[in-house]
Amino acid sequence: MINVDTVYQKVLALANKEQRGYITPQEFNLFADQAQQEIFDNYFHDLKTAQLKFKNDTGYADEIEVLQQRISKHLKSGAMTHSGGTHALPSDVYSISSITRLVNSVEHVIERVDEANVYEITSNPLTAPTNARSVYVEKAGSVQVYPATTGSVNITYTARPATPSWGYVVVSGKALYNSNTSINFDLHVSEENNLVIRILTLAGISMKDQLLTGTASQDAANTEAKKNN
Repeated sequence: MINVDTVYQKVLALANKEQRGYITPQEFNLFADQAQQEIFDNYFHDLKTAQLKFKNDTGYADEIEVLQQRISKHLKSGAMTHSGGTHALPSDVYSISSITRLVNSVEHVIERVDEANVYEITSNPLTAPTNARSVYVEKAGSVQVYPATTGSVNITYTARPATPSWGYVVVSGKALYNSNTSINFDLHVSEENNLVIRILTLAGISMKDQLLTGTASQDAANTEAKKNN
């Protein structure tokens, strides 16, 4: 987790240093959500790129491991709710890893198929799904399993990051941070400076690398000083 107030204060300080004006909490929250989603989306693109390039290169192997660790932080699993012949997807699902069902106490993976092919698959005796060899079609917000079941169907998936929000109360016309209503960034702590850069870019502020590097170095020095005290 990355503290949303820490990021906002850095954004405000750097925006002020560039004399670009005040970024309101509402603006910050919009930019923060978009910046976080862009970073999260890039994990999957970068992972695919690294895997395509990967041979025996230690550097690529390390990159793959780092990206997999950051993605795995968002892995969830649980039972799906059955209703009206379909099983509801979790509201925060980003991508499905696997869907399974229990048959005689044995968990079987349900294979995903395209809706355009489901009739051909189910009507052919050689490919017709069975309880132990089921298929599913993904629909809007749910999946339909063949053969149909009201039994337990479980899902493992990558969840979207929680939407960040800088919560506040207004006192004497000024917005003051409220930790009780705030939601921190749902990313690895190493992404803090990346978030700051992206939010400033979305706000129309192009920051020089050395400016943010200087801020990061000062933060590191302050942290080290606190440890030594």
